[in-house]
Amino acid sequence: MVRLKFWADRFFVGLFCVLMASLSGCDYLLPKEKVYVTVAILNLREKPTTKSQVVERLQRGRELEIFERANPWLRVRADGKTEGWVHGNYVGDAAAVRAALQKDLARRSSSTRKKRPRPTTRPTQPATEPQETPATQVTPLSPGALSIDGMIAGMPDDLILEEVDPLEGQPRYFGATGSGQVVLEFWGPEADLLRSEIMVTTLDISDADLNRNADLVRLFIRNAVPQWQRDTTWVANFLRELSSQDVGTGGFDTRSKTVRFRFIKPLSAIRVTIEKA
Repeated sequence: MVRLKFWADRFFVGLFCVLMASLSGCDYLLPKEKVYVTVAILNLREKPTTKSQVVERLQRGRELEIFERANPWLRVRADGKTEGWVHGNYVGDAAAVRAALQKDLARRSSSTRKKRPRPTTRPTQPATEPQETPATQVTPLSPGALSIDGMIAGMPDDLILEEVDPLEGQPRYFGATGSGQVVLEFWGPEADLLRSEIMVTTLDISDADLNRNADLVRLFIRNAVPQWQRDTTWVANFLRELSSQDVGTGGFDTRSKTVRFRFIKPLSAIRVTIEKA
């Protein structure tokens, strides 16, 4: 009897919180409308104004819960913890996220922006001929440095990187291959990147496409972390596993780098981010 009364009391307390959410502070119990970031990068701000401090920079596909509307601004929570304000013009449903990405890919194919040429391999001189050493001084790279040339080594020939608008003074590059199923982004100086990313489609595609995408992920990580010895089959299975979860994440750390996997639900894709540790 006491146990029954205990559960009855809990039921009525919960019901009261739901009914009085706006007054009692129990609003977290109510289901929230969810939206996704549609642009490549969206600022999450402390207050609903562009002059307010940036709390975090959100990437395309990030899921947000809406808590308040102050047209056109929205007070949102990212990943159930970070709160702030975003402009409502740059969020939408899953279909809007996919449409925005396809629009960016189409714009890239006809863009007149600066294209970054792929590195070319210089012919090796015969061993009988002396090798000339350039007299120019080379600045040594920082430990664990990543370069664009190193990261795209072995990538398909149709990959062409486009220089896009810088962020916080840092150059950025964007490219795609595999009919848009594989998207690459690089942040920072070409020879000493701050961050490298590859995003690959993992759902609603053929096994052949998934294996190709998995192999490019394997290559991308190996270019940054040569000691990483996973094969394509392992990577494909891991991508499938993450994609079967509502919020699929994973990763590992080395002495100089961090590697993170994240399932981007509205794009049915996995984003792999490599940064300096």
